[in-house]
Amino acid sequence: DETTSVIIQTNSLHGVWENRVGNIGGWSPPWYPGAVAGVVLASLILGFLMATALVERTLHRNLVRKMLPHRAIAKLHRGQTVLDCFGIVTVFFSDIVGFTSMAGSMRPVQVMKMLNELYTELDTLVEKHNVYKVETIGDAYMVVGGAPERVPAPLAAERVALFALDAVNFVKNFRTKDGDQIFIRAGIASGPAVGGVVGQAMPRYCFFGDTINFASRMESNSKKMKIQVAEVTYRLLRDAPTVAFTLNKRVEGDIAGIHIKGKGHQITFWLDKAFTRDKNTDKNTRRIDIVPHLLDLSDYDSDDVEAVGSDSPFVPELPKVNEAAVDDDAQDIAMYAPEEIYSAMVGQDWDNLGHHTASSLVAATDDRQQMIMRLSALLEHHLLRVLKERDAGAKMSLIVKEQIAKFVAEVAQTYIDVKFHNLSHAMHVTTSMNKLLSVMHNEDPLNSFSLIFSALVHDAGHTGMSNKILVETKHPLSEKYEDDVPIAEKQSIEIALEILFRTEYQAFRTAIIPEVIDKIQYAKTLFQSILVTDIATPGRVKLGIERYEVAQNEQGEYDTRLCPLAVHIQGVFDGVGLEETVLTEFPDEFVITHTGLQKCVRNEHMMLLSDISHLLQGWEHFVKWNFRLFKELNECFAQGFCNDPRDGWFEGQIGFLDFYILPLAKRSKIYFDKEFADALVENGLNNRKLWTRFGVKGTAIMVNAADDEEEECEQETLRKLYELPSLEE
Repeated sequence: DETTSVIIQTNSLHGVWENRVGNIGGWSPPWYPGAVAGVVLASLILGFLMATALVERTLHRNLVRKMLPHRAIAKLHRGQTVLDCFGIVTVFFSDIVGFTSMAGSMRPVQVMKMLNELYTELDTLVEKHNVYKVETIGDAYMVVGGAPERVPAPLAAERVALFALDAVNFVKNFRTKDGDQIFIRAGIASGPAVGGVVGQAMPRYCFFGDTINFASRMESNSKKMKIQVAEVTYRLLRDAPTVAFTLNKRVEGDIAGIHIKGKGHQITFWLDKAFTRDKNTDKNTRRIDIVPHLLDLSDYDSDDVEAVGSDSPFVPELPKVNEAAVDDDAQDIAMYAPEEIYSAMVGQDWDNLGHHTASSLVAATDDRQQMIMRLSALLEHHLLRVLKERDAGAKMSLIVKEQIAKFVAEVAQTYIDVKFHNLSHAMHVTTSMNKLLSVMHNEDPLNSFSLIFSALVHDAGHTGMSNKILVETKHPLSEKYEDDVPIAEKQSIEIALEILFRTEYQAFRTAIIPEVIDKIQYAKTLFQSILVTDIATPGRVKLGIERYEVAQNEQGEYDTRLCPLAVHIQGVFDGVGLEETVLTEFPDEFVITHTGLQKCVRNEHMMLLSDISHLLQGWEHFVKWNFRLFKELNECFAQGFCNDPRDGWFEGQIGFLDFYILPLAKRSKIYFDKEFADALVENGLNNRKLWTRFGVKGTAIMVNAADDEEEECEQETLRKLYELPSLEE
């Protein structure tokens, strides 16, 4: 029939024949049901195996993620080294009191069961408070907040403190199988740390640094069922965003604090309890700095924090940026408050300011957004000192903080993308100036702020060409100023003041220079410190040295020629809007006195040291900026503006060190204590020694890479230059 057959037509001489062909029993062969059953069974088995593999893979992935951070796993898969630097983390350590004797009286299996029950519950608390369990070693339990997931330091400390309190409360009710009670002691410390995976067999994400050792000491010197907290952690907890803590200073007898091995006498605190912060009283909460001797953060107005609608530490709003273009480090640094950034920056060693292995808070970078945040933090700190000096109860308003960030961002836009005189160099100069100011004593706050401000703007608008080239090429800037005026330097001053005196920066400007006398002193420092950076003009350098020598002699003659502002006085008046009446109102500010000359010379030397700081720091700074200057001059040579920098580059650096850098360092010794002053000279001598040995090879490396514009090429070139001393050791 129609269901079991088909019709096939065939053409023939007698017409079309139709033949019906089919199977009486239909088209299903006898083996068909078995085949279907086999396929179904095979599909079920394959599906089961696939599901089992997927489940096992998921379980394996989840297990690995419990052992290592996600970012570490990704780096290991790519064959990369896992190394992360953290500006501030909070570390918790605990152990069981009397564990050794307890374990000696128990069978190993009992010990394992007891620890498993105890630490399983602590693991649950780790997940509850979103902290990171590092490891357990015997009876010791270690937890970290603020790493590997970066969060603001006060929030990290809050999480670890809440975990510690819950852990102690749990142990109070914990009993072994035999009904015995155990006791723990705990310690917490905060500070910088390095995290990473060491080795390949059984990889673990570990933490290293003095903070880890300190936290361990805090635990070992704690007491039964007590949580001992370091002073830095105490200050972070005072600034916790959502929880208030009860902390009591540890007192033994009539002595506050205890002696910690390797740290000396330390003020510590007992963490007792926590309670939800009352929002009605939150406005009276004072911000406390994490490094007490660096900055009193009670000066920061907590009202400003609430005004931005966030419980997190205040970070100034910056101009909109393309989020895709902001790297991980820029996002990391954005989590920190300005005072945390300042504290991390000022805490670096002079030799290694911004070293590439440092944390994202301080490591040298060419990322514009990171630099804006750092520079804003430095300006904020130094302006706060100015306000505090004028009024002990002064606080910085939110509008001033916002205008600082916007001002820095706008100044950053004026830096042209040249090889040396760019924003990255201004960042290094400002960081160096900040460090120099931190080692000076009794420095006037307004003068300090003015020097930081000057370091930030000193190369604004720089074209990458020297003043000599600007004149010889008849650049428009050369026609703007009179002869013998340091063109690039004067241009930078005018750019900075033009921006500062715009209406939109009125609050920031008023905070700096509210009175006429403030305008005068600020302008004098600004002009003195920037004009002196024209070190390519021999006459100006010689006059600066003569000023120094006269300033050291109280009986010296004060020739008008010695005043660096004499020929620029009209620019000073115009720049900050001074009237000629100030000459009679403040006559002492416009005559050469011994005290005034000394201050001028000191400002000049502070700026000169900052501007060439890379030559008086470690080898890596020396060759990094040497290479970038070489590339900038090479570009000028390619355009026919100057001679080939390859000719005499090696010898020129030695001459520059001998006849300018080392004499400058020796003259500047009078401004610092002996240890720091000697280190400046020693660094210069060491760089000269290394350049004498490796400078020929270094120059060859620079020459080969000077024309390559790729960032990866520069990094590879710098790596070769950094490694030169180690290759012959």
